Amino acid sequence: MVKRAVLVLSLVFLIGWPVLGATYTVPAGTVLNCRLSQTLSTGVNFRGQSFVATLAEPVVVNGNRIVPAGATVRGRIASLSRPGHIKGVGKILLVPETLALPNGRTFTLSGVLLHAYGAPGAKVANPEGIVKGPTARMRDLKEVGIGVGGGGALGAIIGGFHGAFIGGVIGGAAGLLDGFRRRGPDLTLPSGTELKFQLNRQLVVTRSGVAEYDLSSR
Repeated sequence: MVKRAVLVLSLVFLIGWPVLGATYTVPAGTVLNCRLSQTLSTGVNFRGQSFVATLAEPVVVNGNRIVPAGATVRGRIASLSRPGHIKGVGKILLVPETLALPNGRTFTLSGVLLHAYGAPGAKVANPEGIVKGPTARMRDLKEVGIGVGGGGALGAIIGGFHGAFIGGVIGGAAGLLDGFRRRGPDLTLPSGTELKFQLNRQLVVTRSGVAEYDLSSR
């Protein structure tokens, strides 16, 4: 009786092992819809720091839910630059590196950022996935306008039309110089920013990891 039981268990193990040892493949080009779990800024963060995002939608391949919503994407800030005083905008390059299922199983991830939604003035501007921040152009124009208006009003009081013209020029120049003195606005990606990463290499997930997640989520 004992021998028969051992034989049955051995057969179950031998039959089940190839299934659990097999893998699911998420093809290159698949988009992972994530949400940033912390706020990142060119004024606070620096190159090499890590970031964390949460998968907002499950990844389904051929009707199989391979990666569930709530999985964790971890990566690093591969490059970061602050905006300049006269030109240039804030830039951040986020590179995803690993994907962790809720049961703790972790897999290597390789992808590029396609879009970033929810960050004011931010846009992904090139194939490398670099996020560029807002420019200071509107701020500078506004300050020049305020300087022209204030200087012109004061000049008009002192010297009439001619004084208004001179005062406007001086006030506008002062506003422009003040704008040059300060940096442009930093790029900020608030917590909750929607990030869309596209896989540039296939993601291989073991069936055992998926099976363990399915069992632990019941």
